[in-house]
Amino acid sequence: MDGRIYTIGELSKLSGISVRKLRFYSDKGLLPPTARAESGYRMYSAADLERLGLILALRDAGVSLAEIARILSKRLAIGSVLELRLKALEAEIKSKRRVAAALRAAIRVPDPTLADLRRIWTVTKLSQSEFRAAIESFFEDVAADAKMSPEWKKQMIDASTPDLPDDPTPEQVDAWTEIMAFVSDREYVAELRNSMSTMWNGEFDPAAYAEASNATFARVREAIDQGAKPESEAGKAIAREWLERSAKAMNKAPDKAFLDWHNDQYRKYHSRSARYYELLRILRGERQPDKISEEWSWINAAMTGLL
Repeated sequence: MDGRIYTIGELSKLSGISVRKLRFYSDKGLLPPTARAESGYRMYSAADLERLGLILALRDAGVSLAEIARILSKRLAIGSVLELRLKALEAEIKSKRRVAAALRAAIRVPDPTLADLRRIWTVTKLSQSEFRAAIESFFEDVAADAKMSPEWKKQMIDASTPDLPDDPTPEQVDAWTEIMAFVSDREYVAELRNSMSTMWNGEFDPAAYAEASNATFARVREAIDQGAKPESEAGKAIAREWLERSAKAMNKAPDKAFLDWHNDQYRKYHSRSARYYELLRILRGERQPDKISEEWSWINAAMTGLL
């Protein structure tokens, strides 16, 4: 290595760092001088110049002076420090993107009120874990009076919780806000709780219901793709099969009372459910319309034809 010795002024010129800052690093023990001249001036070596370069690089990366001191004393690995700093920086970037998304969403609202701003700001600052916690709380409330299996509840939560984009579009912010309004609507929660307690009454067979719905909706999708109408004979046949199999899974008779119950559930909840699936599609960045709502509409129309 170069054996040349530099004065603090020369080191300042070579590095572009002020003499005052170099003295500060020296006094902190980060850049002690290699030697001192007879006059007492600090003298530095080529190795000190390289050490200074490392200090500056770490400071640019946001590493604290205390952490730099530990690195230079070999008490802390550079890689470990940089990894932690990178995670912190990525979290900061994600947070800034969410703030920008909140600002864009607020700007799109004509004459936003304080309530608008509070709602948008709160929603866009939610983390993924906080968002999932809100969904979980919603389903806990909905299933409070029902004998729902934990597996079914987890499946519903997983299917209803989207991954939140790091840099959401204005449309995704709006969808995000609307979903939170859904799960915060106490009246809606009460309605669903009553419906779930009726369905999950201890006699419901979720495995049989899932098998029946999968088979039925596969037939519904095939019928839709072939252009079959719900009121057609094929539609009525699918509707009768669904009525019988769903009634069996719920330990009910496939009679008019059960058919009326089916239609009442659809009338009360389908529009909201369809909207929820649409919001999930927007959040996931999916371009194709949701097929579940189309299939439910088709089978309900076919069942209405049985009356």
